[in-house]
Amino acid sequence: MPSIETKVAVDVADIKMKDVKEKKEKKEKKEKKEKKEKKEKKEKKSRKAESSDSDDEEVKPGFKKARFETPSPVETPRDQTPEAGAEAEEEDAIPENLRLSSYKISPSTVAALASRGINALFPIQAETFNHIFNGNDVLGRARTGTGKTLAFALPMVEILLKDNNSSDRGRTPRVLVLAPTRDLAIQVSNEFTTIAPNLKSICVYGGTPMHEQTSALRSGVDVVIGTPGRCLDHINRGNLRLDSLRFVCLDEADQMLDIGFADDMEQVLQHVQTQKESRGASAPKHQTLLFSATAPEWIKRTVEKYLDPKYINVDLVGNSRVKTNENIRHYAIPSTWQSRKDVIGDVVAVYGGNRGLTVIFANTKAEADELALTDKLRADAKVLHGDIPQAQRELTLQGFREAKVKCIICTDVLARGIDIPMVDLVINCQPPKDVETYVHRSGRTGRAGRKGVCVTFFKAQEEYMIQNIQRRAGMEMVKAGPPQPQDIIAATAQDAADIVAKVVKNVIPMFKPIAESMIAENFNGDATEALAAALAQISGYGAGVRARSLMSATEGFTTMIFRLTHEIQHAGYVRNILSRNFPKMGYEDVKGMRMTKDMTGVVFDVVSEKLEVDDKNNIFLAGNKWTDLDNIQLEVAKTLPELEQRMDDRRGGGAGGRGGRGGGGGFGGRGGFRGGRGGNGGGFRGGRGGRR
Repeated sequence: MPSIETKVAVDVADIKMKDVKEKKEKKEKKEKKEKKEKKEKKEKKSRKAESSDSDDEEVKPGFKKARFETPSPVETPRDQTPEAGAEAEEEDAIPENLRLSSYKISPSTVAALASRGINALFPIQAETFNHIFNGNDVLGRARTGTGKTLAFALPMVEILLKDNNSSDRGRTPRVLVLAPTRDLAIQVSNEFTTIAPNLKSICVYGGTPMHEQTSALRSGVDVVIGTPGRCLDHINRGNLRLDSLRFVCLDEADQMLDIGFADDMEQVLQHVQTQKESRGASAPKHQTLLFSATAPEWIKRTVEKYLDPKYINVDLVGNSRVKTNENIRHYAIPSTWQSRKDVIGDVVAVYGGNRGLTVIFANTKAEADELALTDKLRADAKVLHGDIPQAQRELTLQGFREAKVKCIICTDVLARGIDIPMVDLVINCQPPKDVETYVHRSGRTGRAGRKGVCVTFFKAQEEYMIQNIQRRAGMEMVKAGPPQPQDIIAATAQDAADIVAKVVKNVIPMFKPIAESMIAENFNGDATEALAAALAQISGYGAGVRARSLMSATEGFTTMIFRLTHEIQHAGYVRNILSRNFPKMGYEDVKGMRMTKDMTGVVFDVVSEKLEVDDKNNIFLAGNKWTDLDNIQLEVAKTLPELEQRMDDRRGGGAGGRGGRGGGGGFGGRGGFRGGRGGNGGGFRGGRGGRR
C-alpha cells in the first residue's frame, strides 16, 4: 500500500500535467486564432489593394490626387473603396439637412450625382430645394463657388421628372435659364444634361449660326439655357415660345446687369408675361428664380416687379462683412508695371506649382495677349477673351478642366459662374475697381470645399484700392513681396527632378557620350554639379535668378530693414545712419524708404550689386561692413512687415525749421541731416539757413 507521501506526490504530478495540458491547449487555440485573423487581414488588404488599383486606372493622368490636402465634403476620393456598411456610416457623418435622402430627389438623379462623387448638398442647395420644389419664387444669394447652379437645377429637374410631360416633337420649353456669358450658359446646360439626360436641353448664344439653334428649338425641347441677347433674338423671330414655361431663372443676375443686359432681361421677362396672358387660363403658372452673389438696386426692382410678393429670400451672405469664399488665402504683391510681367511667372511657379491650375485676370484683351508672350509663363498658357472664336474657347476650357492646359489668361469673361473645381491659383494683374469683381474673380478658386490662393498685384498709387477691397469685402490680404530666389528654386527644383526621372530608360544611352564629355570638360568631372545645372535649365532659370525688391518687385534691388529698440518719427533718421556708415553709397543706390507700422523700423531697397552677405551673415554695403548696435540692427528682409504711410524717396529728408533747403550730393547735401534753426532742411533736421 503506497504511503501518504507517495500518494500526495502522484496527485501533485497529475495536477501539474493537467495544468501543462490546459496551458498547451490554450496556447494552441490562441495561435490558431491569431493565424486565422492574420490570414483574414491579409486577404482583406489584398482585396482592397485590387479595388484601389482598379480605381486608379480610371484617374486621368493629368490629375495628381495627392495635390489637394482636403477632399471636398461632397466628393468621395477616387482611391478609396467603401467597405460593407461604409456608405451608411458616410451618410451618418453628413448633417441631416445636407443629406440627399432628406429631399425629394429621385433615385436616377441620386445615381447621376453619385457618378460625379456628390453625396451631399451645399448649404445654398439645401436652403432653396424645398422652397423651389414647393412652388415658391426664390431670390438666392450666396458666395461665389458655393454651388448656386445646382441649387436651381436640382429642384427644377425633379419637378419636370415628376410631371412626366410628353416628349412630343415640337414641344415648347418648360425651363428658361438666362446666363451672362456663353461659357456660363454652356456650363449650366452641361449641368442639366448630367443630372437629367432624359430631358432635352439646348444652349443658345451668340457667335454660332442661328439656323442650327432654330431647328433644335422647333424640334422640341424641355430646357433652354442662353444669353439674354440671343434668347431675345429667338423670341422676336418666333422660334422660342414662352407660354408653357414652368420656370424662369436668372443666373448671376448682377453680372448681366453689369455688362449691359438689363434691357434684354427686362424684355425677356415681359415677353413671358405677355405670352402667358395671350394663352389665357391654360397657361401653366411659372416660378421666377434669381440667383446672384450680390444684390444691386436693379435686382431689388426686378424682384418687386416680376416675383410673387410672397417670394422666399435665401441669403447666405446677409450682413456679413466677409463676402469672399473663406477657403481662399489672399495675397497682395507690390510691383511696377514693368516688373509685373516677369514676376507673374515666378508667382505661378511658387503659389500654383507645376501641376496646379492657374487663372490670370487681365483688365483688357490687349493686356491678356501681351502676357501670353511672357517668357516665364509656361508654354501651355492659353488666352481666353471675347475675340477668341467660340470653338477655340470651348476647346481651351475643356483642356483646362482636363489639366492639359495649366494656365489661362483671360478677361472677366471667365469671372462669373464657370465651375472648374480644381483651380489652385487666381492672379489679378491689377486690383479690380470694385469689390464685386474681386469677389467673383477670386471665387474661381477655393471651390467645392477646396483650398485656393488669390494673388493681386498693385502699384504704389493703387494701394488705396487694396485697402478698399479689404474693407468692403471684410477680409485681409497678406502683403507679400515677389517670390525670392530661394522660394523659386524650392518650388521648381523638385518638378524638374520629376521630369528627369520620367525619361524613358532606353533613350539614356544615346545621350551618355555627350553627358560624359560635358561632365569632364565643363564641370571638372563633378556629375552632381552637371545634373544640378541641367535641373536649373529645365526649371527655366538656367540664366540665374536675380534678386527682386520685396516692395516693388524691381529686379536688381534687395529689400533691407533697420530694426530699432525705440520709436522714431522719420525715415530720414536711417538715411543719416546710412550716410555716415556707407559714404560710397550714392543717393540712387537706396530707394523706397518706408516706416514700419509700429514706428520701430525702416524698410528700404538697395542696389543688389552693392550688397554682400558673407558665410557668417556679415553685411557689407559698397564694401563697408555693418556692425549691429545694442539699439539698432540691419538685416536682409525675408518678408515685408506692416508698413506706415508712404514716404517719397525722392526727397532729401524730413521737415526742419525755418530757412532754406538742404540739397545737393549724397543723402542730403549741405543743410542735410543735422542743422539747427534752418529751413526745410533736405535732411533729417533741416539746415542752418540751408544752401542749395
